Amino acid sequence: MPPENKNSDPFEELKWSDLQDWAGGKATAKGIKYQEEERVKEIKRTPEGSLVALVEGTSDYFTEIFLKDGKLSSVCTCPVGHDCKHGVAAVLEYLELAEQGEEVLIASEEDPFVAKARQEYTGDEISALGEEESSARALREYLQRLTRTELIEILVTFAEKDTGLGKYLKERQTLSAENVEEIVGEVYSELDELLEEAGDFEYADYEMDVPDFLDVQVGLESLLDSGHPDELLDIGKELMDRYEKIADYDEEGEIGTKISFCMDVVFKALTRSSIPAHEKMLYMLEIELRDNYNILNEHGFWEKDFTPEEWKRFSESLKIKLKEAEKTENPLYDSLWQRDYAVDRLVYALEKSGLFEEVIPLCEKEAKKTGNYIRLVRVLLDSGKREKAEEWIYRGIKETREHETETAHQLLQILLEIKEGEGDWLFVSALETEEFFRHPDISSYSSMQEAAKKAGKWEEVREAAIRYLKNGKLPASKGKNKEKASILPVVLPKTGLLEKELLKKIKTPVFDLLIKIAIQEEDPQEVIHWYEELKKSGEESQGYWHSISESEIANSVKEKYPEVALEIWKSLAEKLISEAKVGSYEEASAYIRKIKETFEASGKKEEWENYLSEIKEANSRKKKLLEILDTLGEDRIIKV
Repeated sequence: MPPENKNSDPFEELKWSDLQDWAGGKATAKGIKYQEEERVKEIKRTPEGSLVALVEGTSDYFTEIFLKDGKLSSVCTCPVGHDCKHGVAAVLEYLELAEQGEEVLIASEEDPFVAKARQEYTGDEISALGEEESSARALREYLQRLTRTELIEILVTFAEKDTGLGKYLKERQTLSAENVEEIVGEVYSELDELLEEAGDFEYADYEMDVPDFLDVQVGLESLLDSGHPDELLDIGKELMDRYEKIADYDEEGEIGTKISFCMDVVFKALTRSSIPAHEKMLYMLEIELRDNYNILNEHGFWEKDFTPEEWKRFSESLKIKLKEAEKTENPLYDSLWQRDYAVDRLVYALEKSGLFEEVIPLCEKEAKKTGNYIRLVRVLLDSGKREKAEEWIYRGIKETREHETETAHQLLQILLEIKEGEGDWLFVSALETEEFFRHPDISSYSSMQEAAKKAGKWEEVREAAIRYLKNGKLPASKGKNKEKASILPVVLPKTGLLEKELLKKIKTPVFDLLIKIAIQEEDPQEVIHWYEELKKSGEESQGYWHSISESEIANSVKEKYPEVALEIWKSLAEKLISEAKVGSYEEASAYIRKIKETFEASGKKEEWENYLSEIKEANSRKKKLLEILDTLGEDRIIKV
């Protein structure tokens, strides 16, 4: 992109290739269509220089587009979230207005449109909550000025229009006559009917017509608001139990969502109930342990201001339940996650009650029982027992690295954090190098590179790694005590974790990783070498093609080896065109634009024009493709 003139608008300098590089061929084409269909409903400039727009899609979406150092980026409230067709449409709308000489307003910092847009895409609800509270306060003040007769008339009128409000008022009327059991019975009857419907094998259309739990929720709210919170607690357990029986039919989770709203009312009731605080804690824990399908909404129950004595009573009760679960079957502690979750709550309770001396022995016992080494290590580190934590890290890695690889990986990350904090980069480099030889990929290579450079050993480490990828030769020294060996003798220290038999056996050369490394290290000659070797390797190495991007290869060599890049882009573009789909044409256009830019950069404009003519002639019946190709003759979006 040309350098920005101080007096010019940087957006006006944008090229079509800038849009495609930013959002991709598909999103750019769809953004063009959106802008042509006049879906950009409002657009403004911000004081910082970005664009903010409201774009009509499946819903109305807010998007903000930034242009910094010639690079576009955006955020959006759509499901994609960033760098999408809505942003493209907004940029094109802005440029069309600019080309027509129409002014786009620059919003003030207090502009409600900008504030709402940013609130929408950041998920910031603080302002919204403030507005909601202000609105509720104004409404309350208005209602307080009305007479009793006027209030009654309003309620009766709206109860007739709103079935939910009508049911709520009728149930409050029933409760005023102390018919609590009648309302509870109605709630259970409604549950029976709804969950039977949801669990019916013949109920195939529930995705379009999800059972409505509004009556259940209204019943719960009327019980709560009329001062009967205790009655809701048993209903809450029943809700969770019954959902368990029909959850398999709830593939989209829509019924679970409705039940979670009902449970929100139950949680409010729990805080107002008459049971002791420690029993409230036990109840909440029991509900959470029943949540096998993760339907519950977040709540702040455990952050409430309970006293140390209340936490202590809860911890004592929970210890008894955990001990009993070891002897007799208890569906709440059957799975590993349930026991771990309960122990997490117990640890938290012990800390809150000041019983810190019980925490470490408990976590050690559970680590041996369930393999939860991570919790123990974290507790030890928080207690300042670093050496003890390292002992358990080593034990945990050795016992989990074959069958619980994620646990072993997390423990290794903790050990790396410890050693990095100590500045022991030689040790960190040894750990990362061992990890690379266990799991050779571009991510472990990069981590190994970063550590080895800080340790001043990258040249030696890289040589060993590349040799391994070329011929499979492991650098580890031989010896009976493999854990005492170094992954790279003399160069790196022993970690005590090296087990040579667990090092990855690979088929060499590892073409895809050698290519990715060469791309990352910006070595086009090596990229070409391994790319050509891969092409010559035949059927044996076909699997490598699935893990490399030929487009990335072309981008990395286009300056030094433009003929190779052109060959790749032509192949990719022509393959997409042959699919005869509009979406494929859009993707192909991004590659064809790169072909154009590469030809022109090499001073071969005539060859580009010949190639474009050949593509058009060969696909003369594909009108949509020809429309897309016509834009390739244009450079800047705004014609000058």
